[in-house]
Amino acid sequence: MIAGIQDPIPQQAGDDFGNVERVHPVGLAALAVLILFALALPRRWSTLPLVLLLCFIPAGQRVLLFTLDLSFVRILIVATWVRLVARQEVRPLVWNRLDRLMLLWAATSVLTGTMLAATLSSFINRAGAAFDALAIYFLFRQRIRTPQDLAAIAGQFLVCSPAVLACFLYEHATTRNMFYVFGGVPEFTPERDGRLRCQGAFAHPILAGCFWACLVPFYCLRGWTRARWLGPALGSAVAAGIVGLSASSTPVVALLSGLFAAACWQIRGALRWVRWLAVCALCAMHCLMQQPVWHLLARIDFTGSSTGWHRFHLFDEFVNHRAEWWWLGTLRTGHWGPGLHDVTNEYVAEAVAGGIFRLVLFLAIVVTAFAGVSRTMRLPGLPRLRAYGTWALGAAMFMHCMNFVGVTYFEQIVVLWHLTLAAIGSLTLVPGAATARQLAAEVAQPATA
Repeated sequence: MIAGIQDPIPQQAGDDFGNVERVHPVGLAALAVLILFALALPRRWSTLPLVLLLCFIPAGQRVLLFTLDLSFVRILIVATWVRLVARQEVRPLVWNRLDRLMLLWAATSVLTGTMLAATLSSFINRAGAAFDALAIYFLFRQRIRTPQDLAAIAGQFLVCSPAVLACFLYEHATTRNMFYVFGGVPEFTPERDGRLRCQGAFAHPILAGCFWACLVPFYCLRGWTRARWLGPALGSAVAAGIVGLSASSTPVVALLSGLFAAACWQIRGALRWVRWLAVCALCAMHCLMQQPVWHLLARIDFTGSSTGWHRFHLFDEFVNHRAEWWWLGTLRTGHWGPGLHDVTNEYVAEAVAGGIFRLVLFLAIVVTAFAGVSRTMRLPGLPRLRAYGTWALGAAMFMHCMNFVGVTYFEQIVVLWHLTLAAIGSLTLVPGAATARQLAAEVAQPATA
């Protein structure tokens, strides 16, 4: 959850986006139109401009204003907040533990990043990153009030998905990315072991596949909410097609994780025991294997061209070099081993960027989100359709957590991650909000509306 869209610590594929102004006339015109839409559209469509921007405008489009790096996403988020305030659509929030952890995580990110690099530019960068994270998270906290609101946002992605798939198919057929003129994506599609890795307007093929894979649970929630399954089924098929065209193992693992989470519905009453059994099994394997248990990462390969060994090596060296990062993080990881300047693990990236404090807060955010899902599922008398929707949110969280093992989030998928957290913060019984009776009433009311 490197919430900044150009966080320079650690080094990663999105770093070259920052501090480089790229403004294409078509991109600028599209941004202007999307801002007008964000200000004028009815509330239920207020997030459509952001969805269109994420799907069709590369994140490389950005404006430099003095020392400020203003990505198009950041500009549009600000415009959407202006709309909320101007139309008096801002509602008082029932604050919960997840909201407070997000604030604490953002403050810790700024503090540790500034202390680590000890420069004004690092402070500005981390402050911008924290602003992005909180602005996106609380925007969706405001926008998502009922399961129907989240279903509407899923429908906006659903409408865009066929056009996105068409762009991917064109890229696969021509080996040229039609979005390269905007900057931030390569002109010619990268290839690995004879397979084209399409990415469209997204920052990286892996992130493109992960983005669309993690939307499938929201499509399912839309199907349950509206009792119409043709659109969600087609959207899920389109998402699977995009995952296949990205030719990356991590999105495939995300889809399989989602299917596993769906299958666990049948044993939801015993899931706590399943979790403990899984933990015990991993501990036993760690003791019995000649290699540490995370060596299993080296054996994951669903496309025939995966870099599982790199991910194992990264985590192994992360553990071995814990004295370097545990306090405030570290500025460089390249000396850990060949290619390890590229931190492809979100958990490692959190620790490298902010030490043990940021890592613990990140894990606390994940645990709290799952706790909200779990508490809601245990609510007596929870309507079955609402239970399905809550389970879909838990499945989406699980898919993101599996993604974190193989990739560091940046650019478009950061928005989807914060959307998922915000949806859980608004639609589940996240601890720390109010009394259990108040929370139960808040959850049950939308289900009967």
